[in-house]
Parts: sequence; C-alpha cells; structure tokens
Amino acid sequence: MIMKNYIWTLPTRLFHWLLAISFTAAYILGELDEFKNLHFAFGAFVGTIIFFRVLFGFFGPKHSRFSDFPIGFKNQVEFVKAFFANSKVYVGHNPLASLVMISIFIIGIACSLSGFLFYATENNVLSLNLGEDFLGEMHEILATLFLILVIFHLAGIFLDLIFHPKNGIFQSIFTGYKNVEAQKVELNSFQKFFSVLWLVVPFMFFYLAFGLQITNHDSENSKSDKTEQHEGGDDD
Repeated sequence: MIMKNYIWTLPTRLFHWLLAISFTAAYILGELDEFKNLHFAFGAFVGTIIFFRVLFGFFGPKHSRFSDFPIGFKNQVEFVKAFFANSKVYVGHNPLASLVMISIFIIGIACSLSGFLFYATENNVLSLNLGEDFLGEMHEILATLFLILVIFHLAGIFLDLIFHPKNGIFQSIFTGYKNVEAQKVELNSFQKFFSVLWLVVPFMFFYLAFGLQITNHDSENSKSDKTEQHEGGDDD
C-alpha cells in the first residue's frame, strides 16, 4: 500500500487558490465599469503573485521547480499513451499539466502588464505609440487565453479525478498530500522568508492599484462639447 506523502507546500497551495480567486474576480469585474478600480486591483494581484511564483520555480522545493516539470515532447507523448493505462504516476505535475501551468504563468503576467499599459495610456500616465484600441484588444485577447488555459487545467483535474482517483491529485490541492512514493517536501529558511513576501507584496499592489485615478472621459467630452457650443453661439 502506497502511503501519502507531502508534495505541495502551503505557499504553493495558497498561490493556487489566490490566483483562482483573483483571476475570476478580475475577469468578471472587467465587464463592469462601476468596479474598474477593483478590476485594476485584482489584475495587479494576479500579475504580482504569478511573478513571485515564477521566481519560486527556480529555487522553491523540488516539485515546485521548473526543473521538475516534464515538458519535453517525449514526455508528452508518453503521458498521452499511458494516461488511461495509468502505468506511470507523476509525483509533481504531469507533462501536460506542466505545459498548461507554464502557459498560465506567461499569459497571466502578459495579461496583467497589458492591462496596466492600457490604463496608463487611457489615463495619460504614459505616452505610448501602441494606441488605446490596440492595448485594449490585446488585453481582452490575453484574458480570454488565460480563461481557456484555466478551463484546460480544470478539465485535467476532472479527468484525473475520474481515471486516477487513487493518486489523490484532487485532494492534494487542499492538503498537499498525494498517494505516491516520494520523499517528503520541506521548506528551508529562505523559502519560508520568500513565501512571506510572496503573500504580502501582491496585497500591497492590490491596495495601490485600487487607488489608481481614473480619468472621466465622458465628463471631459461633455465639457468639450459645451465649450464648442458656447463658442459657436458667440460666433453667431
């Protein structure tokens, strides 16, 4: 009988759930003009928390590191062929999940950055030659790609739950434990210190982004129209 082993440390699990909550909130609020500041805040949170996860991927515990992600083409083929046979158990991320996660990191940061550039251009914070329309469309495209990747991620979890229930992959998202033969994972002192920053800094960016000033273009256009009308009246 295979015993449960601790694979996913608390920082990795918290990242997973905080990213899920913040992206969902940002995506929904993006359609509501009256909640623009909250959309900015959650978007900034998404980009920041992913950035720290990327750093964690270079010096975090074994199964959180990118070096443990089996993303090679041969690994992908092997995984697909053996999926239903359940002949191989992956301690960390499986090959396909590894690709999806890395894609989420890249698209997530790009989406958050494009959102900031769109805000900065729209509100005259930065002068860029890209144009508001281009940045707005790019931000929407990246957000849609992010959503698609999340759906792939959820589909993978669902399939694992159906075909590989004994591995305890779904439960590991909550507990950190999987039914696999592996060495127990522990955080060293530096990783614990970094994890504190990982949780604190994104909330700081959330607060700062929530306080961003928004230029009321409708009000400015209305004032401009009134001025033109007034000047036109004087000419008459």
